Amino acid sequence: MARFNKSTSLTIVLLLLTLFLIHKRLELRQDIKRYAEFTKNRNINLKRYPPDGEKFITYLPHSGLHNQRVALINSVILAKALNRTLIMPELNLGTGTYWRPSTYLPYRLDECGDFHAALRRKTEDGKPWWSPDCFDYRNYLPMAVDSIFDLTAVHQMGVKTIQRRDMQLDYFERYWSVPLDDRNTSLVYQVKDNIRYSYQIVDDPSIDKSTKFPERYTLQQLAQQQYPFMMFNSLFGSDRLALRSSQWIQTRDHLRKEMGVRQPWVVNRSRDIITRLGGPGSYISVHIRMGDGIFKEVMEETMERVRQKLNQLEQQQQEEDMIGDDDENDASSAATIAYIQSLQEQPEQRLAACLRLQQHPHPRRLALIYMTTDASSPRSILPHLFDEFVCLFTLGDFKDIVDDTLALQPALMDHRHQSHHNQEGEEQSIINASLPPPIAKGKIFIPLIDAEVAAQGSLFVPTARSTFSAYIGFRNKRFHHMKNSTTNIVD
Repeated sequence: MARFNKSTSLTIVLLLLTLFLIHKRLELRQDIKRYAEFTKNRNINLKRYPPDGEKFITYLPHSGLHNQRVALINSVILAKALNRTLIMPELNLGTGTYWRPSTYLPYRLDECGDFHAALRRKTEDGKPWWSPDCFDYRNYLPMAVDSIFDLTAVHQMGVKTIQRRDMQLDYFERYWSVPLDDRNTSLVYQVKDNIRYSYQIVDDPSIDKSTKFPERYTLQQLAQQQYPFMMFNSLFGSDRLALRSSQWIQTRDHLRKEMGVRQPWVVNRSRDIITRLGGPGSYISVHIRMGDGIFKEVMEETMERVRQKLNQLEQQQQEEDMIGDDDENDASSAATIAYIQSLQEQPEQRLAACLRLQQHPHPRRLALIYMTTDASSPRSILPHLFDEFVCLFTLGDFKDIVDDTLALQPALMDHRHQSHHNQEGEEQSIINASLPPPIAKGKIFIPLIDAEVAAQGSLFVPTARSTFSAYIGFRNKRFHHMKNSTTNIVD
């Protein structure tokens, strides 16, 4: 029997690893050739840089969906302030991808984004194939922005938008006649970043410089750039734009409230759950994020805010003499709590009992609460919350809707299959229609449904520093604004 010492074994392992990487590189080159063959028949004359002086602004996408929404809102404000047409990059509905500096991000999107979505190569065992350089793009699902988010408020502001059709490096050459060589320096003004928060954009030069952002640009400086195209590497970050003008602050708040999810399945299923919960405004909602260490630490802080809110409501009831505080009521509440706890494995019956209770004054432990969370099994991970708040519900308690959503595999239209209009206004297609569109896994809709239900609570308690919570919070403000407006009209 052959025996290997540690040095020999390490050499063999390194050799095998080297051969594996060489093999993958060769496969990648072959796929690049296939993709070149795939794209060569595309109509590349749909757009040319217009001679009327129209100017454009764009950026590159990364991170999760709600972080992409933050970047989108920032880009809309810049487009409005600089009087430029916004070329919107695709939305990734799959797993969030990492930020990368300007020297890498365009190439990762070129190699890993539409490239893999178009080829859909699989390994011998049927699993999706991915390049070693594309590990965070394995579940990349590019979609047109307006297929997910409502852009009505954007267009009402007078901002013109164009959906970018792919994230290939030669996109601007194919669609806008912007060459890839040094000649594009006269056409494209690039704002590059080498660290995650390289630059901040301010509307007032007197705003104190941020220690978080080493560089900064003013709107006035950017407005002086007369290049046809202005390209940012990243516009992610709630504080990317430091605004002092009431005009731009109000514009940002308006967009944050109005730019909601419009995907039909999400809208309809969330309405189903809201109806079962007694209707809009009939429950309290809370977001508990568990996925990251920093958010686990603030979980108890979030729930303490829920307790404080419920205590305030209970105190208001007592001050209005709506409920007593005697031993008889305490005994009745204890019996009710015990009964509802006995229905933990029967969510429909438990919800029916809780809804009946909401029609009368009740202690805080019996308040109807909807919790959105990324905990894989909320009841087993957070049992103390369900013991304390017996009328606490999550999306998992609506099993029929969850099951229907998970079983969903819709052929969602993406930017590669949408029609384009050439300069004569004629509708044309850019890609062979025989290529099937990407198939969305139903689970990508789960957090979207969760958010829409939480947004229509009577009050919402967020997880601090979560963009998902921020989205729900702004949509909840919109809900109450619309509700109050309707009430005032009726009155």
